Amino acid sequence: MPTHKKPTLFVILASATLTVMAGAIISPILNPMMEGLGVDPGMARIIITTHSIFVAFSSPFFGVLIDRIGPKQPFTLGLVLYGISGGAGLFINNYWLLLCSRALLGIGTAAIFTSITVLIFDLYEQGTKRNKVMSWRASSQSVGGVIWPLLGGFVGTFSWHFPFGVYIISIPVSLMVLLYVPRVKRDLSIPTADKEKTVLRLLRENPTLFVIYGLSFLNMVLLYAFVVFLPEVLKQLGVVSTFYVGLFISTIGIVAGISAPMYAKIRAKLSYKSIVSMSFTLWAASFIILSQASTTWFVLLSIALFGIGQGILMPAVQLWAGEMVPASFRGRITSYLGTFGLVGQFLSPIILSQMESSLGLNSVFLVVGITCAALLVLFLTLFRER
Repeated sequence: MPTHKKPTLFVILASATLTVMAGAIISPILNPMMEGLGVDPGMARIIITTHSIFVAFSSPFFGVLIDRIGPKQPFTLGLVLYGISGGAGLFINNYWLLLCSRALLGIGTAAIFTSITVLIFDLYEQGTKRNKVMSWRASSQSVGGVIWPLLGGFVGTFSWHFPFGVYIISIPVSLMVLLYVPRVKRDLSIPTADKEKTVLRLLRENPTLFVIYGLSFLNMVLLYAFVVFLPEVLKQLGVVSTFYVGLFISTIGIVAGISAPMYAKIRAKLSYKSIVSMSFTLWAASFIILSQASTTWFVLLSIALFGIGQGILMPAVQLWAGEMVPASFRGRITSYLGTFGLVGQFLSPIILSQMESSLGLNSVFLVVGITCAALLVLFLTLFRER
């Protein structure tokens, strides 16, 4: 196993924050962006999540590519595409053209997300070290969930276009990848024992992978319930400044960022089943509290509970999936985490907006909380760890 310098780890962790930035940095400018483009709230929400469906569609392609040539080249390409397509929003005033740029952003994000996961498996030994690095990755994503909404809310006070300029930061990061991320000499040939295996066969042999993918899907549905609907909740409570809206959204990242580094210690004592059960419990409490929130303090409590659950779940699903399959299949199997997660991100505002129009916003949160509680019971009843 190669020895790595600190710049390598820095580049990996810095890039991890960009996958969160893809949607989070423009969430605080939802209302002024909606007015600037002349669209209704539903159409404006789709701008925030359009990239996610393209992450979902393109992740398996990058999984195959990474299994064949390694992660460094797709990683670099993804960062360049991310910066160009994201930064294009600085100059776009047409709704449909902006959606096209967000689609390209999604393709770049898919390359970054899957490359990072495989790099961590390639560069760091299984066990405590890998658990720590994956938890630092989750923490970095959470830190991104703090920094980017705050920055987006701040620069958005000058113009709703300005937050799009922040995406360009990925281009210098791509240069750092070329300089500091080693091209690991991987044995990309399939071992004799694995030659007859296919992705479909692995999925049939490991049905737990569907549970893991389902968790990735649900995590993003719930996260974007906050990202997309929190500005509306806060508006009802008298908070309308884009900066303060960004501050509230970033609280999810603060809490998740604090809890994620504890993952390695938690994993040493608890099974994956126990970690997932903790997340379900925290999520259920979070949304039930949010459904009854009459002050911003209840909103903050809800955000804190959700952030803890997310902070411990993110590294768990990534490691759990990667550990279940041979190294020659990791790119493809872990790429589906992006597929399922980002489908959840894309569908979240669509599903919940339909529910909101029928039930009202508070009732939607209550239904989500009860659903999480029901899923906890189902998970504990049916799931058996191998």
